[in-house]
Amino acid sequence: MSKFDSNSLGNNLIKVNGKIVFKLQNVIDKSKYTKYGLSKATHIRYDTICNYCKGDVTLINVEYLKIFCNVLKCSLDDIIEYKN
Repeated sequence: MSKFDSNSLGNNLIKVNGKIVFKLQNVIDKSKYTKYGLSKATHIRYDTICNYCKGDVTLINVEYLKIFCNVLKCSLDDIIEYKN
């Protein structure tokens, strides 16, 4: 659960019903890499890669996304998607 799921922050953020879908596992499955291999190739922690694969991410690291796209030779929309 994200801290933005409730309005407990006292802010005026609008309520949005959409969601961010992470598709990193699909890209890994189509590549020559395993999650462990991707971790070794990128120097990104294995647990962090697992979290991106499961969609269990609260803060998105743009540098990680750039690294994933570069190493996996894919585009950002292959990895992450917004759905209403």
